Amino acid sequence: MNELIKIKEVSGKYNVSARTLRYYEDMGLLTSTRGEDYAYRMYDEAAVKRLEQILILRKLNISVKDIKRIFNTSGSEVVLEVLGKKVDDIDGEIALLHELKEIIMEFISHIRQADFSKDADVKMLYEKAKDIEGQLVNVDYNGNPGVSKARRLVEVTEKLRKAPEARIVKINPFRAFSSGLKTMDELFGPFNQWQQAHNHLVKNLIYGAPDFLWFEEDGRGEWIWAVEDWVTEADVAPQQLITFEGGLYAAAMSVDGDDESGGWVYERIRKWVVEASGFALDERPGHQVLCHMLNPYDELKVALGYHQLDIYVPIKIREDAASLHINPYPRFKLESPSASRTVNIPGENRVYVTEVAQPSSWAVAFCELGRDYSSKHITLTFSAEVMRVGAAGNLCWNINNSDYPVVGNSIENAAVDVWHTMSGTWTGTLTDEWPKLSLSSWENNSGDTVYFIDKFNIDME
Repeated sequence: MNELIKIKEVSGKYNVSARTLRYYEDMGLLTSTRGEDYAYRMYDEAAVKRLEQILILRKLNISVKDIKRIFNTSGSEVVLEVLGKKVDDIDGEIALLHELKEIIMEFISHIRQADFSKDADVKMLYEKAKDIEGQLVNVDYNGNPGVSKARRLVEVTEKLRKAPEARIVKINPFRAFSSGLKTMDELFGPFNQWQQAHNHLVKNLIYGAPDFLWFEEDGRGEWIWAVEDWVTEADVAPQQLITFEGGLYAAAMSVDGDDESGGWVYERIRKWVVEASGFALDERPGHQVLCHMLNPYDELKVALGYHQLDIYVPIKIREDAASLHINPYPRFKLESPSASRTVNIPGENRVYVTEVAQPSSWAVAFCELGRDYSSKHITLTFSAEVMRVGAAGNLCWNINNSDYPVVGNSIENAAVDVWHTMSGTWTGTLTDEWPKLSLSSWENNSGDTVYFIDKFNIDME
């Protein structure tokens, strides 16, 4: 007897969401059945085995479009062709990486041989740098015809360049009808039918209808559609008429229904926001991760093999964004020699605050300027907001120089649980081999203290 398995059991056993199972069915990769007395999808033994094949191929990073080709062809020719092409792609990238490594090693060799005390060697390295930047003549470094190392370096790095992590989108507030929280079957069943019957209420834009879908932890979702200005509550009954707040979002494209692809895209956006941008995640209530189907037309799906799904992650501009000096500018980080961590203070709407558990010693935190700035004549402009919790203590800024001058405004016996602004400007020559800007405790530091440091900003000329 061919026993039927409920969709919930299949989802739990293989760690794949009901939404992804629905997607595989829509793509013609999987088939389910429904009993007369049971409203939900069920799978027989053959469907479960097919799902196992799909999941294995997806783990090998085979596209759904190619998986469909494999299943629609008898024999092993197509699967061997697809896997062979995947191996060729990997070999090509490995070869490019090896070539890039060889080019870099050659530059390292030239640099190691150079004597920076000799003007001629410095000039030689400068000329090589110019060659990389733009003077890509077709001769090698010995004057022989052919593709120069610099030109090949540019070609290799262009081929290895990854797509941008995300684009930043501002969504303005808009009025919309909302499904309210519903199950997947309710959203894509009765509500979807109601929406199609009331499509005349929807506000259409250049790229299509502005509709967004998001999901809660319990698997239910809410679907909203922007409406024309004249629409009233009576027009959308029994659905809800709401005003969507909008905001800033970091967005990137995924594949509709494929949670593995969506999860990867979401993690990529989140990693970029947290680690390499001037933004922070906006985790206030009502600011959810949104999904939007971009131009969901069947003819586009036939050509692409899937529907395009944009994922929007809510973000906000970091208050200390100016201090991050996002590329191509240098990025200075505030560090601590003591026990420290990054925390959020939700009640004050402060994120990425440095918390320092400071024993009774002098260095609370410091900014490493770097050895390259030693002996340089510079102007530093800096500021931070600091709050003290615990023992009494005085704070000041020091330049890690031979005379360790106190710079900017100091805080004597700073009040507990109050934010203090500490700022200043210093012009001079950095005489230390490893110059730093240090936030220091001095004199009346009576014991262990906790400091919170926020909005750190440093500019250098």
